[in-house]
Amino acid sequence: MIGKRNCYQKMKIFLFSSHVRSHLILVLFIVLSGIGICGVNADPSYDTALSLIPEELEWISAHPVIRICPDPHYPPFEMLTSDGGYQGISADLLRIIAERAGLTLEVVPCENWSQCIEKIRNREVDILGAVFISDLRSGYLSYTDPFYSSPLEIITKNTAPSDLTLADLSGKSVAVVDGYTSHLLLVTHYPDIHTVVVPDVPSGLEKVVFGSADAFLGDLATAAYHTEKSGFTNLQISGEGSFANNTLQSLAFGIRSDQPVLVSILNKGLHTLSDAEKKRIFSTWIPASLVPPLISREILIAAGGIIAFFCIIIVGFYVWNRSLQMAVDEKTRQLVAELDERKKIQNELQNKNDELSAAYEEITATQYELKQQYLQLMQNQEELRQQERTLRQIRFSIDQSHDMMFWLDMTGKIRDVSGSVHSVLGYSHEDLESLDISAIDPKFTIDSGLEVSGLEHPVPVRYETEFITKSGKSLMVEVSLISYEYADETMILLSARDISERKMMEDLKKKAFTQIDKNIEQFAILNDQIRNPLTLLMIYAEEMGTKDEAKIMEQISRIDQLVDKLDKGLLESEKVRGFLRRYYEHTSDTREPLEDTW
Repeated sequence: MIGKRNCYQKMKIFLFSSHVRSHLILVLFIVLSGIGICGVNADPSYDTALSLIPEELEWISAHPVIRICPDPHYPPFEMLTSDGGYQGISADLLRIIAERAGLTLEVVPCENWSQCIEKIRNREVDILGAVFISDLRSGYLSYTDPFYSSPLEIITKNTAPSDLTLADLSGKSVAVVDGYTSHLLLVTHYPDIHTVVVPDVPSGLEKVVFGSADAFLGDLATAAYHTEKSGFTNLQISGEGSFANNTLQSLAFGIRSDQPVLVSILNKGLHTLSDAEKKRIFSTWIPASLVPPLISREILIAAGGIIAFFCIIIVGFYVWNRSLQMAVDEKTRQLVAELDERKKIQNELQNKNDELSAAYEEITATQYELKQQYLQLMQNQEELRQQERTLRQIRFSIDQSHDMMFWLDMTGKIRDVSGSVHSVLGYSHEDLESLDISAIDPKFTIDSGLEVSGLEHPVPVRYETEFITKSGKSLMVEVSLISYEYADETMILLSARDISERKMMEDLKKKAFTQIDKNIEQFAILNDQIRNPLTLLMIYAEEMGTKDEAKIMEQISRIDQLVDKLDKGLLESEKVRGFLRRYYEHTSDTREPLEDTW
């Protein structure tokens, strides 16, 4: 630890000085990035094609577009330009991987890192472009293999001690970017430190420059970038943030935790990046011209002595080497001619190899596209088969129904009928092709269908009519009409039910009630015709006073009792008639609304 602090003491003199600050970034990436990209294959000869398994191919087919929410202020890794462009090291890496995987990137812009964290928590985006690996986000975030590693540095004014630790900052104010790993680690492991939460790295450095915070905790690459860009000259590295014996923080792509297949795809994409590609990407954002002459004076003197020593040796060998030069020159000319010929052959072979590689890539892409089209076709065929089975079941149910159904266009022409139309009316399919509905239902008018065709929620139009069968007979039916839209055309569904038996029963009930009324009326008349003469006989027998008066009165009494029974029967008959009228007569009243009996 003492050696490390001494190292910081030497580095702080020029680390954030105006003429060295810009050079530091490239040195950092050459040294740390070279050893920190531990999750990426260093073999320059590997294939750039992704070896995807069927599950990964299916996932890409189902999710061709992946949404990324970049930190808008995190150069040189990622940033958003004024016109909304996505740039930086992470952006270039992701574009190469997405192209090789057949994915499309959709950038979802946010104002700051906290909004990015909120979006991926809510599953509104799929990827965070650059995030340090930490267990603190394991509840909602998964990580790819790291593509960069760096320590977290304590950056203070150049008047502060150069051997600080986080424990030394207890009770002090330390600026951290809202939602960054440094923020989460500091709050979790050092609660005694007062955290000053800022929206981005430049704001955190400004807090230190102007005294609003005692220190800033962040990675060296981003801090050095913004220090150079903002022109801060009074900052230094005063120590290193240590958490759980791990001083290096690994930078990776953050993936929402419910997409493990996407993690696997991106890891395979990272492994296809060659050293040359990674070097090109890093050098794009960190120009090689910024590399400083960081060799100390002592090293230069030692190097000069070594060079002088080797110069003496070289001079000694020069004379001896010169004697061999003539022989070597002749042999060299022969070898050069042979080498030129071999290079020519090699170039031709390379050209052929490039052509074959291009053809192979094209065939591979075509094969993948055909496979996707085949899978889509199989899915469509299965959906069509399912729809066909459903339609067959519906059609079978309609054909088995006793109700007759007609599908009509707005001219009244019959487009299709259910099976019961053939069996009930006797028309064949060929007969119906040349008919319109008015030939079967004379009461039908196209206005009946138009009554509901313009309504937002159509309701049926119902009426009773007589259908004409093929044999010319009339069939009493109850009709329901409703219109609907099908394939940009207004259609009418006519449903008819045979009510001839119901009408016959209604007629029989009406005749029965008429006969009952007539019988009761005759019964009442008969009762009056018997009772009136009987009364006269009683009066006459009393006036005569004959010896047969008792017998006559007895017979008259019997007749009177029979008449009383007739009266009671008449009253009971009237009650029965009232009951029948109350519960049966109204059911035959055709004036009731059809929808109540349909």
